[in-house]
Amino acid sequence: MAYLTYFDLVESLIVSSFGGPQDAEQRDIRTAIHRAYDELTTIRDWSYYHVYGRVILQAPYSTGTVEVEGGTAAGTGVDWQAVSGMTANPSHFTLRVADRNYQVAGYTSTSTLALSQADADLSVPAGASYALFRSIYPLPSDFRNMDEPSDEYNWWSGLYVTPDQAMKLERVSNSSGEPYHWTIIKDPEGTGWAIKVVGYPTKEETLDFTYRRTARPIRYSGHEPALRQGTISRSGSSVTGNGSAFASAMVGSILRVGDTTTAPGPIESLTPWVSEGKVTAVGSATGLTTEDSGTIASSTKYLITDPIDVAPHMHGVMDSACDYWLSRIRGVGEDRAFQMYQRDLRLAMEQDQLAPLSGRSREVWHDGGWRSPLEADAG
Repeated sequence: MAYLTYFDLVESLIVSSFGGPQDAEQRDIRTAIHRAYDELTTIRDWSYYHVYGRVILQAPYSTGTVEVEGGTAAGTGVDWQAVSGMTANPSHFTLRVADRNYQVAGYTSTSTLALSQADADLSVPAGASYALFRSIYPLPSDFRNMDEPSDEYNWWSGLYVTPDQAMKLERVSNSSGEPYHWTIIKDPEGTGWAIKVVGYPTKEETLDFTYRRTARPIRYSGHEPALRQGTISRSGSSVTGNGSAFASAMVGSILRVGDTTTAPGPIESLTPWVSEGKVTAVGSATGLTTEDSGTIASSTKYLITDPIDVAPHMHGVMDSACDYWLSRIRGVGEDRAFQMYQRDLRLAMEQDQLAPLSGRSREVWHDGGWRSPLEADAG
């Protein structure tokens, strides 16, 4: 199936708003597309964005002994550099000494850790045993929300709790074992999200989950001069540009190919594109690789544009969402555009389901002790 691209949506809005070719550069058209894309892809948990994820839970580190004084943990007979993730993400770790948790704030050396400023007035004499464990694990950069995770021994890994409840549970927990509660917090080492588990395993194990990802961001419409600059030729999956300006940010974008006389237009235009393929790598300003292969004559016109990351059954509502947002921005015909948007949204939602498989078990057993009968699909 052909890709729906940013280029296609711009061209569609030019047609639906009775604009001319110069309107491809109008900011209101691009703004409408971005707002429609952001709204539509997050308006519900579309099946298209359900994906699988995994984090690897680490075993605690307790070699040697430790002393806590003035917001610093000094170890004897330790090698904290050897703890996976410690040097890169120290605040993902907790140091538990004498039944008290200390939040690690920074890695100083193989035997010294900086603790939270809140712990500056606390102390523990030298020679104390300890457990250094990781409770925070970054989630994928495209994470939106997730289902109940599952460890290696159960269908589930405890119960979801709020970050406040997680803090209270971790505060009074003084033993290792399977994680029995979890929550989602902002990653203290980045701008994304992280899962925080309460309880830590005695050995390394995996924690699996399904989650809803965000849609791929869009940037290039294909109307920018650098996105169609020069010409190309291709042999196999390697594309060579002549006077082109390929950039690494184009990886994941779509290369649309025309012919030696005309640039590629939308598939419904008088000069439709001849072929298209996803860019998988950019080696230089004049060289890239695509996932498809073939032969393109030298001096062939082209453009590069971003794909619209929606399921095929969402293409129609993506178009009408763009029409609605452009009408709203321009203040013309919002009511009619909104009605069409709602119609197409309802149709897309009705199609957003997977067909059940025949011959499967009609009951699901949960190893926590309960059984859930499978109900008929909703009409």
